[in-house]
Formats: sequence, structure tokens, C-alpha cells
Amino acid sequence: MWAIIRSILFGIATFFMNPLFYLLVVGLFLFSAQRVRRERRSFRVKAYGMFNTVFRSIAPSLVVGVGGSILLLAAGVAVPPGMIVLFSLGYLVIMLTTQLRFLSPAVAGGLTLIAAYLLPPVRTPLPLVNQWITEVRQADLFAFAVFLAVAMLAETMLVLLWGAKQTSPRLIQSGRGGMVGAHEASELWIVPFLFLVPLAGPVGHIGLWPFVSGSSQNFGFALFPLGVGIAQLITSSLPAPAVKRTGYWLLFTTGGFLVIAGTGAYLHLPVVIVAGGVLALISRLLLLFYHHELRSNRPFYFVMPEQGLRVIGVIPHSLGDRIGVRPGEEIQQVNDRNVNSERNFYDALQAQSAYIKIKVIDRFGEPRFVKGPVHQDDGHKIGLLFLESSEINSGLKSLS
Repeated sequence: MWAIIRSILFGIATFFMNPLFYLLVVGLFLFSAQRVRRERRSFRVKAYGMFNTVFRSIAPSLVVGVGGSILLLAAGVAVPPGMIVLFSLGYLVIMLTTQLRFLSPAVAGGLTLIAAYLLPPVRTPLPLVNQWITEVRQADLFAFAVFLAVAMLAETMLVLLWGAKQTSPRLIQSGRGGMVGAHEASELWIVPFLFLVPLAGPVGHIGLWPFVSGSSQNFGFALFPLGVGIAQLITSSLPAPAVKRTGYWLLFTTGGFLVIAGTGAYLHLPVVIVAGGVLALISRLLLLFYHHELRSNRPFYFVMPEQGLRVIGVIPHSLGDRIGVRPGEEIQQVNDRNVNSERNFYDALQAQSAYIKIKVIDRFGEPRFVKGPVHQDDGHKIGLLFLESSEINSGLKSLS
């Protein structure tokens, strides 16, 4: 038992020995800082803090990582160190683009399968590199395909369940030069995946388990930092339904890849498994093209209304959030006074500094009133980010 525990601890240590982990952490902080800069550029205030963006990614990453690790260990998926190194190199190629939208196991995995299938029997002066090359050339591609399918399923779950939780509001220029609103679903998750590695370890076969292990008889453990990113600029709808469509696309891609890989394993044709990886890679890139087409050809959702003000974003835990104003809605009246600019909005707020009442037109065109007291600990925060770009658009204004 102690040998197994020691092997697991060593596997966890490999998580911190992989340079990819540190590159992903640096990327997470840089991405979070860039997000704050974009929000300040649009509204002169941040909707979410940089550390909020960083730390809120931890819980989803751990939850999905535990679930994925259970699936991999239950199936007995064993991936040799050479394939792990090649998969990490696939991620490094993606990170060279500095584009969060490409950070996907489907992209890295597709590149890995292509490279593994085409890798020639080269020799180098470095014995360790030669060992990795041999492991890649002798690897069970179906075992890696199952690992990749679980990674793609993890990406799907992250996007579906957390992709639209805290989208970032922005102001952008339309094709005609005017300002319109948009939301960006932008997240980066570092998911820990624990799985078997074929080497001289304490874990052996138990009946038919491990089920997907190649020809190895003994196994250790490894913990891999799986990078998952989404960077979807949404201009033609509310963020939640747009991100959900992205999640369904990823789910369909994952299912299709697993079917093709399973067919290749059944027919003992590794080229079919590689073809599945290529199709998964193409599907992921087509998703980005689909997002581009939506931005180019669909009408903008966050536009100026004929009357009142359009709300682009609401700062969490602010006064506007507490009384129930939501992104995409129109504000027509404040304290029974019509408003058509931010200056009118804040002038009307000053009429009653202890209580506010706002007439809102929701996304279905139905009017409603939201109201509530202004607490002393609210300070001067309103927390509503409007389409109109002005000095008041910081969302921070005196109530008295």
C-alpha cells in the first residue's frame, strides 16, 4: 500500500515538474490582467477583479479534474511518458500563438496524433529523448484517444457549466463606426488529470483492468495540467445561449471523435484513430470560424434603444445587481423621471438618495419596476455599465 501511495505522490509531483503548468499559470494571470484593462478601456471601471478571475477558475478545474481522473483510472487508460511530452509540446505550439481561443485539448490532441503517426525513427545524442521517441512510435493510439476524449469531455463540461458565469462586458465599434455593446466569454482553466503511466511501478493488472493499457504489465501515476480556454466575443445575443451553443458543438465533436477512434481500434487501423483526431481539430477550428461569421453577419444585440439607456453589464454585488437589473435590458425611468443619457440617469438618482425606483424594459419588451433602498455601505457604487461612452460610464457616481 505504501508503494502505491508513494507512486501517487510522485505522480502529483510530475504536475509541478511539467513546464506547461507554469506557462499556463503565467498565461492565466496575463489573461486576467488583459481582461481588466479591456473593461477599464470601455467603462473606466473593472467589472471583475484580476484575482477574482484567477481564483474562481480553481474550483471548476478541480471538480472536472477529479471527475476526469476517475474516468481515466476506472478505464485503466495508460499513456506513456513520450506521448505526455508530445502532448505538452502540442500545447506549447498553441501557446506560441498567444490566442486563448486555440487553447483546447482537441487542438493539442489532434496535433499530437498527427505527429505521433508521422514521427520517423530518428536518433539523437540524448538518451532520454530517444526513449521518448521510441515510446511514441510504440504507443497504443487508442489509449491516447480515450485520454483525449475524456479531456475533450472535460472542456465541454467546463464551457457548458461555467463558460457564461462571468462574461466580460465591452464596447466595440460596429461596421458603421458607431459604438455597440458586446460580451466576451473568456476563461482559462488548468485541469489536473491523474492517470496511469506504463513503467516499473507498483500497480499491476487486476483481472481485465487496466482495460486500455497497451502491452505494459506495471504502472505508475502521472498528473497532467490540462489547459482549457474559451475566448468567444458575443455580439448578436445574450451570453448564456451563445456559450451553450458552443458547449453543444464541443459535445458533438467529442462524441464523433470517440466513435471514430473506437472504429479504428475495432478495425486495428491506427490511421482511422488519427483521422478522428484530425476531424476533431478541424471541428474545433470550424467553431472559431462560426463565431466569426456570427459577429460579421448577425445584427448586434446590445444597441442603443429608441428611448432610455441600454445596460451592457452589471458589476457583481453592486446596487444595480442587488435590485435586479440585468445585462441587455433598457432603463427608461429613474425615480419617475425619463432618462435618455447617463447624466439624466444620475441626476434622477440624486433626487432620492435613500431609495431608488427604475423602470426597466426586459429582453422580451415587457416593462417592470425594480426598486430598493440605498444602504449606507453601498458607498457611491451604482454598478451599471451603459452603452453610452462618457465620463459617467465608470458606473461609480455620487448619490448625494
